[in-house]
Amino acid sequence: MRKHNDRGMKILMLVNWKVEYCNTAPENKQPPDYFVEGQPYWFYKYFENAVSVEVEDIHTFPWLERFEKEKLRFYIVQTIRVLFRLKKYDLIVSHGMQSGVVLSLFRRIFKTKAKHIVFDIGSFNSAAESGAALKLMQFASKSIDGFIYHTERQIDYYKKFFPWILDKSEYIPFGTDAVFFGQEKSYTKNEKDEAERKQYILCVGYAKRDWNTLYEAYEKVENKANVALRLIGKSDFVCEDQNVEAFAVMPINELIEQIRHALFCVLPLQYFNYSFGQMTLLQQMSLGKAVITAKVPSMEGYVKEGETALFYEPENADHLAKQMELLLQDHKLRERIGQNAGKEIREEYNEKNMAQKIEIFYRKIVEGREV
Repeated sequence: MRKHNDRGMKILMLVNWKVEYCNTAPENKQPPDYFVEGQPYWFYKYFENAVSVEVEDIHTFPWLERFEKEKLRFYIVQTIRVLFRLKKYDLIVSHGMQSGVVLSLFRRIFKTKAKHIVFDIGSFNSAAESGAALKLMQFASKSIDGFIYHTERQIDYYKKFFPWILDKSEYIPFGTDAVFFGQEKSYTKNEKDEAERKQYILCVGYAKRDWNTLYEAYEKVENKANVALRLIGKSDFVCEDQNVEAFAVMPINELIEQIRHALFCVLPLQYFNYSFGQMTLLQQMSLGKAVITAKVPSMEGYVKEGETALFYEPENADHLAKQMELLLQDHKLRERIGQNAGKEIREEYNEKNMAQKIEIFYRKIVEGREV
């Protein structure tokens, strides 16, 4: 755990991933994945009022990390490490219920001075509608003071299963780092020629991706001569087509270059009513890429169909193939959508806009005002 010292509100942020604590920003990681000593963490750099932020990640013994992540699906050790420090803060922020459920259960019994806000990324427990997990989340949620969610349609789930949180929840669109993912880069002629020789369609991700629909759609595309399908994050994908290239997860600086040189990107998402895939979508849009994405709840509201990206019906390989064919044939459409996408990030779906809305929400909760 490290903290950024400043005056103002004292915040403890529990994140459900591992963070590198360092003295200078690493080139191979994006801002949520590292904390530079003495500098504001992640989106807090855009807050208008000074805050002091401490960040606690999920690190522990490797075997215990795997057990918590894969079996329990929430983090106990992380919360235990901070329990005796809670009185120091005005606000505790859990990014995901995996990092919030143990603390919220604790606060059902022991009240704290600090208010507790959760970024509800996964609709509590993947939007479960029955079972013990739902009952546990319903019980735990009653001690939480505020909820932020990034997918508009999660409100329908709340109305049905968590109506008591409606007046303390707020939809705040996710925003990507438009500076980090929007920087122009100059290339030599040789680098440009090399990029043009290796034409490919890019798909990034490793979880909740509909690989079968993507592969089936790619096989249906007729005009794809010399255009490969490149998968990053799915190195174990095996098929007989030599034009399908599978790579492991790579450092962010390398990934950015892969996105830059792609003809366009595809997000073959599975259908779930919670937030996922938005970071990938917005990063690719920020880099000026046309993206084809499944029309799932987490993408709705972030895409203007035909202007900033293209939709296809989930699990519909024919529809996806048609959209891929369209972008392959019409380079002007690819460029127009990519340009519109970059502008949309700079003007709307960026970290600065997100941070300003988050700051207002934080202060309402801490001061006990209506959301």
